[in-house]
Amino acid sequence: MKSSSTILELPHQQASRLVHTGAPVFLGINPMEYHGPHLSLANDAVISLGAAKHLHAVLQAEAGTEMPFLWAGEVGMGVDPVPGPGSQPCSVATVREATWRACQGLMALGARKLVLVTFHGAPLHNTALDQVVRRLERAGVRAYAPATTLFSLFLDPDLERFARAYDSVPPDAVGELRERIMQDFHAGFLETSLALHFAPETVCAHELVAPCPRTQPEPGLVRLASLARRVGRKQLARELIFAAEAAAWYRLKPFPGYTSRPAMATARAGLVLADLALGDCARVARAVLDGEVGSPRPIMRWMHHLTLGGRLTLQ
Repeated sequence: MKSSSTILELPHQQASRLVHTGAPVFLGINPMEYHGPHLSLANDAVISLGAAKHLHAVLQAEAGTEMPFLWAGEVGMGVDPVPGPGSQPCSVATVREATWRACQGLMALGARKLVLVTFHGAPLHNTALDQVVRRLERAGVRAYAPATTLFSLFLDPDLERFARAYDSVPPDAVGELRERIMQDFHAGFLETSLALHFAPETVCAHELVAPCPRTQPEPGLVRLASLARRVGRKQLARELIFAAEAAAWYRLKPFPGYTSRPAMATARAGLVLADLALGDCARVARAVLDGEVGSPRPIMRWMHHLTLGGRLTLQ
């Protein structure tokens, strides 16, 4: 089986045999979404496939035995893509039910270990996937969504661990990139570097993209974050600061559709980021898929309640 094909393209008997080896099945769930002028509308799906292959390779090396890479393709939809030409929003219910139906088909094929892969960071999108993960767990399937680990890492970045990602960046830009890392959440230096690493053919003229204008975080959310910190809710405080940065970015006119400085991105930085982030994901994946722990929860779950399950929009 070629690593680029999906198990859905195989004869049923062959696909079932591969699934019954006990190897995890990877399923992508990503929107068509504008990522600025330099990245593709399918950028989240492109990075998700690369991340799934990387994660599989780490798990296989740790297992010390051959393990087929089982890619089940894409559920091509997502909640709250950023506005821009080509973005296609879907509701929480639509994404949740489409993902669950895809998982049911894989379970019927014999899958008992599922990895739901997305690189789309919208909180409601990841809450929808978390609801599917909990449903799978109740059905006796070991399920993991790496985004729960991935976005937690970027929400509270350890700048020392990230340091090597800036080795290929001009020295005069490193300070700004490190300072603005909390504003680098969509199609900026980080995501463009990952795209250059996983699929450079999908990136065009990123070095010509102007820096995203600087923003000041939304004051009301900053005050809430300060209050949360004072009462000991450090995780909530970090999430509110992230929300404050995102709210300020969405107010930019004209809206750029990207953050940070994509022009500084390099494939070398993408490799460093992939090794760092997916190494963390692999450690969690192994524990979840071996049945030692349940899948962790996504960040910013309070958005689900704040928006009445996605029925209200905050953009």
